[in-house]
Amino acid sequence: MAVIRVLTDKGIELFINYIQEIKEGSRALPPIDKLSRTPWSWEFSPRVEVENLSITTRMELGKYLVDLFEANSVDRKDILNNPGMWSWLTLLWFDDLCLVKSDGLRKVREISRYVCSSHYTDYYRHLVASSWDIYSLYREKSRLFLWTPLYTHNDFIEQLVSRQNIITNKALIEAFDRLYWDSQSNHPKSGAQSRRRGGNFRRFLSFIQQVELTYDLHAISTDEILTLLPVEYDAWKS
Repeated sequence: MAVIRVLTDKGIELFINYIQEIKEGSRALPPIDKLSRTPWSWEFSPRVEVENLSITTRMELGKYLVDLFEANSVDRKDILNNPGMWSWLTLLWFDDLCLVKSDGLRKVREISRYVCSSHYTDYYRHLVASSWDIYSLYREKSRLFLWTPLYTHNDFIEQLVSRQNIITNKALIEAFDRLYWDSQSNHPKSGAQSRRRGGNFRRFLSFIQQVELTYDLHAISTDEILTLLPVEYDAWKS
């Protein structure tokens, strides 16, 4: 078990430098011990103990964090915009979030996946913060966005990161789930992201941009949204 900490600006700078080094071929271990001391971090309040991960999907990660913070009476507002804490958690679980390949090097993605930012689009690219945030808002209905492995940022999330009006709309998120999630296979429906198939996820996003000029999509239900869809979406409703 470890006690959650919050990286300072100095700690975030060191973490970024570490990521840059391993991008260039370094095999150095994550500097979790150093960054768990002052002046690189300070202890999060209230005191919360976190365990090593034994989970495989971002859905499980989101649920674990939601349950952890609720059990410790941590308010959502105290962690929603806390990039230092989310970055420290990423550092703690770095081996699960940035895998070591067979040649001993890590497969490093964009820095925004590991170092959390207050900027909206970068925030939703952060593997840990976005998993917690989306699950905390939509619980089981977040599965379309969080079904992938811990280290994967799937295209469903990527299509939403620049559309804040959509990610905050509960009725739309449920509509996505009802259209594109296959409960039998526990996986997105085949072709949901195909640009060539009618009624695909991207087409739905474009449709939303059109109808929100006429309708207040925050004021209508999921059923009402689905009735607005053209016939090309009928096959997805089954």
